[in-house]
Amino acid sequence: MAADPEGEDGEWSALVRGDPGARERLAKQAHAVASAELARRGAPLAAREDLVQEVVRSTLAYAARGGPAPKDLATFLKFRSWGVLSDHRKRLRRAPPMLSPTTELPDNDRGPERVAELGQLRRALAECVERLSPEQRSAVVLRYQRQLDSTTIAAELGLHRNTLHVRVFRALAALRECLARKGFGVEDLGP
Repeated sequence: MAADPEGEDGEWSALVRGDPGARERLAKQAHAVASAELARRGAPLAAREDLVQEVVRSTLAYAARGGPAPKDLATFLKFRSWGVLSDHRKRLRRAPPMLSPTTELPDNDRGPERVAELGQLRRALAECVERLSPEQRSAVVLRYQRQLDSTTIAAELGLHRNTLHVRVFRALAALRECLARKGFGVEDLGP
């Protein structure tokens, strides 16, 4: 972007105006800066390209929403990369159990009673998710079913990350309450 006669603000403005060339140039620069920054910060090699794509996607989403142009785009991208990596590491530390039709049960726990319980729990969870407000439901689905990081979800929903965290926290509390009313405890969510 150094060759851009309008400067970074002009490039950002061109993107906001919908110039497809500006989008491509910003994506390339975001990819280059994110790749270098994630490597420098020790991002796992296996996840690095996905994290880079997350940085690019969230940056483009932020710009498309008309976010103000950063004073220094390279620094902005480095901080965005750091945030994505930080979210990735948090997810690894506290990966929630996923309940889906393809969830595998351990070999020693495949009894017909456990399979039936798991099916009931899935149905109850699906009913409880449907009872959430549309805003809470979309945040929970993006976070736990699609397993997106907070930065990407906040950009997609047009929210500040703190607002998103509060929304997810309240949605999970509502889900726990709903499941408790249906006779399931939090410990039932584990494998």
